Amino acid sequence: MPVTSGRTANSLLWSAVENGSLAIISFGSLIVFSRLLSASDFGLFSIVSAIAELLGMVVTMLFHDALVQRVEVNDYHFDTAFTVGCAMSLVMLVACWGFAVPFEHLVHMPGAGKVLGCMGFVFPCLAVSATIVARQRREFGFKALAIRSLAGRVLGGVIGIAAALWGAGVWSLVFQQVVTALIGSLALWLTCDRLPRFRFRGVEFRQLLTFGVFAVGGLFVAFSIKRLFTIFAGLFLGVATAGYLNLGFRVVDVFWSISATAVGQVSLPMLAGLQTDSIRLKRAYRRSVEYACLLLYPCFVGIAVTAPELVAIIFGKHWAPVVPCVAALAVLVLVQAPRLFTTPVLTAVGRPRDPLFAVAIELVFMLTMIGVFGLHSLMWATGLWIASECMQIPVSTWILRRATGFSLADQFGGAVTPLLASMAMACVVVALRRLLPPDLGVEPRLAMLILAGVAAYFLSLVLLNRKLIPTFFDFIRSGFLKVSG
Repeated sequence: MPVTSGRTANSLLWSAVENGSLAIISFGSLIVFSRLLSASDFGLFSIVSAIAELLGMVVTMLFHDALVQRVEVNDYHFDTAFTVGCAMSLVMLVACWGFAVPFEHLVHMPGAGKVLGCMGFVFPCLAVSATIVARQRREFGFKALAIRSLAGRVLGGVIGIAAALWGAGVWSLVFQQVVTALIGSLALWLTCDRLPRFRFRGVEFRQLLTFGVFAVGGLFVAFSIKRLFTIFAGLFLGVATAGYLNLGFRVVDVFWSISATAVGQVSLPMLAGLQTDSIRLKRAYRRSVEYACLLLYPCFVGIAVTAPELVAIIFGKHWAPVVPCVAALAVLVLVQAPRLFTTPVLTAVGRPRDPLFAVAIELVFMLTMIGVFGLHSLMWATGLWIASECMQIPVSTWILRRATGFSLADQFGGAVTPLLASMAMACVVVALRRLLPPDLGVEPRLAMLILAGVAAYFLSLVLLNRKLIPTFFDFIRSGFLKVSG
C-alpha cells in the first residue's frame, strides 16, 4: 500500500490515541499506587518488571520488525513466528519459577520469588497476539491496536487499583500487568480478520530469524540498559531507593509514551515505504525530527522546571526525594528526541544490526562505571544513567550518516528551533518562580508557571519560525481528514 502524508498522519493520530490514552491511564494508576504503596513495593516491582520486560521483549519483538519490514510475506511467516513465540513464552514462564528461590536471596525479601514467578504468566499472554500486532502495524491498522491496548489497560488498571485498596501491596502491580496483557490479547483475537495458527516451516523461520535476530539484538541491548540499571540499583541501593528511581523513570516514561511511542510505531512502516527514495526519505526524516521535538521539548523542559510543584501535588510530599531525579531525567529528552527515528530509519533501509553498535557501547560504559564506582546514592545513580545515555550520541550520529548519507544538519537541524524556544520558556519559568511570593500555594504557583511557560514557548516559536506551527497543524489536519473520510 502506498505511503502518503494523510495516511501517515492518520496512523499517527490513532497511535497517539492509543499511547496517549495508555499514558493517561498509567499515570492515573501511578498516582493511586504512589498513595497506597511504599517505596519498597515500587522497588521490588521495578526489579521484577525489569526482568519480565527483558524476556518479554524477545517474545514480542524477535520477529516483529522482520514481519513489518519484509516486502513479501505470507501466512507461513506469521504462523511460524506465532508458533515459535508461544513456545518461547512457556520456556520463560518455567524459568521464572525456577529462578524464584535464588531471586529471593538476591533481593533479601521473603516472598519475592513468588512475585517473579507469577509475573512470568505475562509471557504467554503477550505471545499469542505478537504476530497479530505485527500484521496490524504492517497494514497501518493502528485503530484496532488502540482499542485493544485501551481495553487491556483499563481493566488491568481497575483490577490493580482494587487490589491495592484491599491491601495487596506489590501483588496489585503484578495483577495489573498480567490482566493488561491478557485482556489486550483477547481483544485482538476477537477483532482480527486472520487468526494465527500453530504451524511451522523452516524456510520462513530462517528468513525471519536472519533479519529478526539483529533487529531484536539491538532492541534487546537498548532495553537491557535501563532494566539492568534498575536491577543493579536495587541490589546496590536497596529496594526503597530503587523505588524512588523507578518512580522517577515512570513519571518521565509516561509522558514520553504519549507522543514518542506513537511516532516511533508509525515511523517504521512509513520509512520502510520510502526506503527506495533517498530524497523523500531524507526529507521525511528531518521533518519527523522537527515535529517530534516541537511536541516533546516543551513538555519535558516544562516537567524539569516545575518538578517540585508537580511531585508535591501529584504524589505527595513524602516523595520529595525523587524531585531532582525527575528533573534530570526530563532534561535528558533534549538529546533523546532527535535520535527517536535513528533505529526505525536504519531498520527501514535494511540495516537493523547497525544500532546495535551504539547501544552496546552505552551498555558497556554503564556496566563499567557501575563496576568501577558502584552506585552510592539516588542522584549518583541518576547522573551515571544520564552519562551512559549521552555516550551513544556521537556513535549513533556517525552510524546514521554512514548508512544513509544524512549530514549533521539533516539529523539535528529540525531540533534547533524547538530547542531555542524551550530554553526561552525555561528561563521565563525560572525567573517567574523567583518573583512569586514564597507563601503562595503550590497549586496556584504551578498554574501560573504553566501559563507563563506555554505563552513563552509559542511566542518564541513565532519569533524564530512563524511558518512552523501552521505547517505542523496542516499535517495534523490531513490526519483528521483521513479519519473523517
